[in-house]
This record gives sequence, C-alpha cells and structure tokens, in this order.
Amino acid sequence: MRKRIFIGLIIMFILVGVAPFLLAINDSVEYGTLPFTNSAFTVVNDVNIHYRVWMPEEPVIGKILFVHGLAGSTFSWRYTVDTMREAGYAVVTVDLPGFGYSDRTRGLDHSQTARARYLWALLEELDQNTMLDTVRNQPWDLVGHSMGGGTITAMVLAKPHRTRALFYVAGSIDHQPPGIASSILGLPVIGSWLANVFRFLFLNPNRINRFLESAYGRELLEYEVIGYLTPLKIKGTQHTFIDITTSRGVALEHSLSTITTPAFLLWGADDSWVPLNVGHQLADDLLHAELTIIQGSAHCPMETHASEFNTWLMESLNLRQ
Repeated sequence: MRKRIFIGLIIMFILVGVAPFLLAINDSVEYGTLPFTNSAFTVVNDVNIHYRVWMPEEPVIGKILFVHGLAGSTFSWRYTVDTMREAGYAVVTVDLPGFGYSDRTRGLDHSQTARARYLWALLEELDQNTMLDTVRNQPWDLVGHSMGGGTITAMVLAKPHRTRALFYVAGSIDHQPPGIASSILGLPVIGSWLANVFRFLFLNPNRINRFLESAYGRELLEYEVIGYLTPLKIKGTQHTFIDITTSRGVALEHSLSTITTPAFLLWGADDSWVPLNVGHQLADDLLHAELTIIQGSAHCPMETHASEFNTWLMESLNLRQ
C-alpha cells in the first residue's frame, strides 16, 4: 500500500512539474512581425519596442503618448486615436516591453523607472525624425491606463520639462518592493516552471475572457478577446509576469507632491481593479489634479465608454492649454 502511495505521489509530481511544458499554448504570432500597417520598431538599450504613430493634417497642435496597462497593448486605444488625430494631435501608442509586440527577452528590468527611460528615448527619436518643426520642441501630453499610470509618473519625474500634462485613467502607481517571494521566483528553475504554469493556466481564451469581463464590467465581444489574447500568445510572454515581480524599482508615491505638472484623472465608478478610493488619494497627493468619475464604468473606460472618455480627454487637453 505504501509503495503504491509513493509511486502515486511520484507520478503526480512529474505530471505537475512537466505538464505546463508539454501542454503549453501554441504560439500564433511570431515576435518581430508587423501586425498593423503603421507598426514600427525601435531599439533602446538592446530592447526592441513596438509603437504606432498617427500624424494629423496640418496644423499640428500637440503630441500625445498613450501607455497601456497590465496585459494591454496599442489595441487598448483603438477608439481614441482617430478623435485625437482629427483634433490636430500627433498620436503615439506604444507596447511596453513584455507586452503587445515589444521585446520578450527574459530578465528585462520592468520597473517604472526603466520603462520611463525606454519611452523617453523613443519620444526623443520621434521628435528628431518624425515630428514636424512646429511641434518638435513642444512638451508631450502623457496618458497612462492602470499600470501605465506608474509609467507616466516615472516619466514626468525624469523629465518634467518635456511633459505638458498627465492623464491618469484608473492609474496605479503602487510599488511593491521585491521580497522573499520575488527572490524565490528569481531562481531560474522555479521561475521557468511557474512561468509555464502561468502560461498554461491563464493565457487561454477562457481565462482572458474572464479577466477582461472583470476589467470591462460587461461581457466581451469575440474580437475584443482576440485583440488582447493574440499578442499575449507570443512566446516568452509568461516570463514577463515573473520578471515584473522580481524587478526592483523606486517608490513613486513618495515623489507625487513634487510634481507640478497639471494632472487629470478619470475613474470608473465601478472599477474593482483600481478602486475609486485610489483615484481620490492620487488626486489628493498630486499638487494640481482634477478627478472625473464615469458612472457605470469599470476599469477600461477608454474601451467601454469611449465617447465619454474622448470627451473628457479633449476637454482636459483644452483646459491645460
């Protein structure tokens, strides 16, 4: 009897340890492809960054960068780009390293300060090579959703003179310093195993659908699930979530009171991911902040309440001029 139990435990251990590697999701997209007609890549410190640019008809009145949240991509801003471009803004959307179609190299630094360096290098390149003379030296408007809120915070702290205004969309800037758990995840064998477990359990249509339903606050359309899932299926995505946990950054919340740049905050009243009380606290911590709430919206108002979101963004842009 004991022998059978022992053999059973060995078999179970093998199945648990090996199954994620054997049953991993097939990759439908190869890294480095050009998924959109205006897709482009740039290399910053050996990190390949995917971005997209929309230039308006002249005159160009400003430049605006959109930064997505956790598991998002340039797809997250599909309902806003045309509105901004038609209003005269040069629009840039970007995939943070590890997401969308950007670099999947293992061991990347995913701290917000590192992301800020990548994005400022991208914007400087665009200012030199893409932007018209009329706006080349103008500062940028920065929009950050959820995790992207921390990114734009790190960006303004690094280069306040290059930032005209901040737009937080359910923005999260919480910093969780690596502890014992992250040290364990940093061990190659354990990190690789857990990354593949994550891939097997979560990077599939059913899980992504439930994930997005929680963020959207409603049922998903098929194209919405596909839009998020397709880049997440690129080989190496699973390691991004491990590397995020082990990346060491600085606590941005301690520097909020030093930011003098105007800030506009938008929150969904029904947001369960980054609750409304976080928005109120952020508005209190920033020197010049204005909070707007969309009733009936959850965590992704730019997608579920696009008309209200675009109206808020245009009105806020007009206020900061």
